[in-house]
Amino acid sequence: MGAPSQGFTERDALSPLVRHALGLGVLLLVIVPAYLTARPVMARPDSDILRMARETIEESSAEVTIAEIVEIEAHIRDVAVRYDIPPILVAAIVEAESEFNPRAVSRRGAQGLMQLMPGTASSLKVSDSFDPYENIEGGVRHLRRLMDRYRGDLPLVLAAYNAGEQAVLVYRGVPPFPETRRYVSRILRRIGRADLIPRARGTSNAVVPVSTNAIDPGITLTVASSSRSGWAERQALERALSARPERSISTPAPVSAVGYADALRPPRPGQGP
Repeated sequence: MGAPSQGFTERDALSPLVRHALGLGVLLLVIVPAYLTARPVMARPDSDILRMARETIEESSAEVTIAEIVEIEAHIRDVAVRYDIPPILVAAIVEAESEFNPRAVSRRGAQGLMQLMPGTASSLKVSDSFDPYENIEGGVRHLRRLMDRYRGDLPLVLAAYNAGEQAVLVYRGVPPFPETRRYVSRILRRIGRADLIPRARGTSNAVVPVSTNAIDPGITLTVASSSRSGWAERQALERALSARPERSISTPAPVSAVGYADALRPPRPGQGP
């Protein structure tokens, strides 16, 4: 009877060590993923995009978490670099369009971070506009096409993204819509390129002519402070477009710039892509 009791005691003496080892393993499984998740925030505490997103979300009513902000920034950097567009420009457009809210829906039905209309999203092969990566992928692909069409002329690119390519074609420059002009100026100021803000000639309804202010793909853009909510700007534009009476516009003379012929299509409903 004594021998079995002694054997049981020796085996039982190992169990605390086993329990400690198992506990340590579980602890590592919990801590390591949490550390890896937090690393992007710790690695870039002064990231322009993160700072822009945090400031914007703090001033808005959108419920967006820090984890979502980190994920959105990573998507912006990944997609923007792949399409050779400054990430901060994409971030400024996201801020103006949706205030970094991946669940944003406009009055006219534009969806997600870069506010894609359902028809545009479909043409860009975006199946879920509320998925941050898909939305950014589609929006930046559209932005790259505009950059190529307007040869890097940022005011025209932003005006086309906001008011539509047909409006830029018809007016041969930044359309005379106050809301679109504010949108263009806001983003150019936000990325530190206020020098590119087009100046209207004559009356307040004068069309801003096509310029040659092309952006150097390798230029370093900085972030300036924002004075007004981009979401408020978008809602103001959509209200104005809803209230604006329909009117016929005579067909302009052919434009010689390469790529403008591709813009000859029926105007899209509302502003933005």
